[in-house]
Amino acid sequence: MKEVLVDFQPVGRRAQVAAGQTILAAAQQIGLALGSGGLTAPCGGRGLCGRCRVRVAAGDAGEPTPAEKRFLKPEQLEQGYRLACQAVIQGPLKVEIPPESMLGVQQLQVEGLDVAVVPEAPVKRYNLPLTRTTIETPRPLWQQVAGELEAAYGLDRPEVDFNLALATEPLAAGGSGVVTVRGTEVINIYAGRPAPPPLGLAVDLGTTKVAGFLINLETGATLAADGIMNPQIAYGEDVMARLGYALEGEAAYRRIQEVAIEGLNRLAATLAEQAGVTPADIEEAVIVGNTAMHHLLLHLPVAQLARAPYVPALTTPVEVKARNLGLNFSPGAYVYLQPVIAGFVGGDHVAMILGSRLDEARKVTLGLDIGTNTEIVLSYGGKMLSCSCASGPAFEGAHIAQGMRAITGAIAAVRLSDDGREVYWESIGGAPPLGICGSGILDAVAELYRTGVINASGRLDLNHPRVRRPAGGGPAEFLLVPAEETGIDSDLVVTQKDISEIQLAKAAIASGTLLLLEAAGLTVDDLEEVVVAGAFGTHLKLESAITIGMFPQLPLGAFRQVGNAAGTGARLALLSLAERQRGETIARRVGYIELMTRPSFQDVFMNSLLLP
Repeated sequence: MKEVLVDFQPVGRRAQVAAGQTILAAAQQIGLALGSGGLTAPCGGRGLCGRCRVRVAAGDAGEPTPAEKRFLKPEQLEQGYRLACQAVIQGPLKVEIPPESMLGVQQLQVEGLDVAVVPEAPVKRYNLPLTRTTIETPRPLWQQVAGELEAAYGLDRPEVDFNLALATEPLAAGGSGVVTVRGTEVINIYAGRPAPPPLGLAVDLGTTKVAGFLINLETGATLAADGIMNPQIAYGEDVMARLGYALEGEAAYRRIQEVAIEGLNRLAATLAEQAGVTPADIEEAVIVGNTAMHHLLLHLPVAQLARAPYVPALTTPVEVKARNLGLNFSPGAYVYLQPVIAGFVGGDHVAMILGSRLDEARKVTLGLDIGTNTEIVLSYGGKMLSCSCASGPAFEGAHIAQGMRAITGAIAAVRLSDDGREVYWESIGGAPPLGICGSGILDAVAELYRTGVINASGRLDLNHPRVRRPAGGGPAEFLLVPAEETGIDSDLVVTQKDISEIQLAKAAIASGTLLLLEAAGLTVDDLEEVVVAGAFGTHLKLESAITIGMFPQLPLGAFRQVGNAAGTGARLALLSLAERQRGETIARRVGYIELMTRPSFQDVFMNSLLLP
């Protein structure tokens, strides 16, 4: 039976499996039905429970079976949903595992720095005593409410959100209400029931991960925080792939926008449940994301963003009604999106600078927000200069032979001793290893270099006792964990190609750093501080990143890991109009360079591929 490539998302696991078997059998074969992030099949894969739902995003999985037609609606089948225990692999597949079908949760970096800010939210609450005289006045209900606001609080001709006017039941005579006003617009009312505190939602809409924060807009307290995988992963792991998908036609564009909205609504519902409220209580939201995520969410033109010179359709801040995006918030709630800077430097970068206070740095400071797309900013002498580099998905475990995302069973740390003969590893959750995630592969390459198993070019030493050629031929590989210690009944290895993938990723970041310094007339010796942000930046070992040359050769004390600084910036912009304005000022101040147009780019990048 021929072998074909099956790509499981969002866990980032790829494997060559035999065609002719079910998707569930393939998942079991590679360990994705054993640990967190894998498929659940309570009935044992007999088609009796309908719980192993997946979505075939690309490829052929045969015709739906009677069991699938029993558990799945026709429109679901049309969208590619199948039961993993029934769908038979015919050829290469891309399979999306929805959250309800997963056995566990991936490690997601949600928290960042805590930055003190005086709440000054764009929405304000007013207690509105609706007197009998007012109620009996023969005027339309909302005219009465507007009159009360004007009389009691001096609001100048307040308007009422049209959908709110349509949705609100008449108020009881002699009752009272709590009204939420944004500027001069009434966007929500609580009458006849207790009002929760004014609530806002801050979201860091990342290419791979989405972090959300439910905030009390009066006190600034975070009531709930959580994260999900960006469901758009099923349509491409990087921004260029997703832009390409959107350009396939209007139906494709609508679909990739809709899955993002569905994910945001799901995240909002989870946060609201944790806080004991409902998504309809959310009265303001701030969403930050890179330029591609920003455009795809707003359904802006993207053809010009997908090709050089990568021009955004819009760079100014955006305020839009939540309902116009399909978000299930309060009737008149708004969503604010921070301005973007350039084609691949977006509002999330503005939020990162805001959240880590890099705009007020007194030292020569480098800020790195590491992800599938890494943004770098250099703050020096009161100026800021930024760039973007395509570090790729290797740090998420993608394009690594046995790579996976940071879920239970992923090797997250590696240490070698005795010239690489002894291997010590740590897996997430202490489970038998199923694969290796980004921090683990970074550690492994750094350790291979430190112990001399690979040279400066990244080539494995074929004479090393743990280095071998696969039985069927192919590039050399280093034995990391023997089969008897894994959870997948096969050896876990680091291949020559894996090492090359990490070299490419680290070279992108290193060359971006050097070219930014060059554009500013500075050198690495001028750097005084390095701020490392982002999920991967939180979990990586600084020593490993320095060893392979991804980070500048500076003392460890010069580095500061700040977690999800973009999420912090989003919260600040949600809570404070002054911080929102500060973010807009940052976007105007930051200069941008396109790396590939720099004359020295090719030489710098090629030199950065080498290990120092």
